[in-house]
Amino acid sequence: MVKIDLRKARYAQILISKKAIEEDSFNHPIRNVGGVDVAFKSNYSIGAAVVLSYDDLRVLGKAYYISEVRIPYIPTYLAFREIRAMIGAVNRLSIKPDIVLVDAHGKCHPRRAGEATHLGVVLDIPTIGVAKSHLTGKEREDGYIVDNDGEVLGYHLMPNVYVSVGHRISLKTAIKIVKKLTVYGIPEPTRQAHIYANEVKSKLSKILSKGGKAEL
Repeated sequence: MVKIDLRKARYAQILISKKAIEEDSFNHPIRNVGGVDVAFKSNYSIGAAVVLSYDDLRVLGKAYYISEVRIPYIPTYLAFREIRAMIGAVNRLSIKPDIVLVDAHGKCHPRRAGEATHLGVVLDIPTIGVAKSHLTGKEREDGYIVDNDGEVLGYHLMPNVYVSVGHRISLKTAIKIVKKLTVYGIPEPTRQAHIYANEVKSKLSKILSKGGKAEL
């Protein structure tokens, strides 16, 4: 494991947060949506990305990326541990999604730079953070999550769905998209990514024995 310099990591997160765009920046109707999740086994992280049709949620493509884990688990610094696997999986997709839902927070993060923000800024793609639990801020009666100054960080859509802006999208649009894509209590893109990540995880030994490649 590599010892992370938290001072430098915080500074990097602040820089990333300043690059995040909280406005819709796609000029055509959404056709395909992506989902990203990460699983772990032994000393490996498994990034899993899927692409679904926006209209009927058919799975159109999948990709994975396996990486050695170099950074220990540190709350609010997960991107430094997981982002390499996420980027690798997204870059391997043969069908590029118009927007990607990340099983993690975006702006709803102590330094406004969760994994969805990292992924969006690094790849310059529209991303939405969709986390399963509360991380920071105070939840108002209307479901919006705000900081101590009243700035909106995200929205508690349903029991296990916390929505926040990643990059190149507005919170209003992000909420609308996540609502449309949620069928079984969590958004279908991240649900499918989670399923696929665990499928790859179950076959990790076989995949590694073949040099990181296997038919799934």
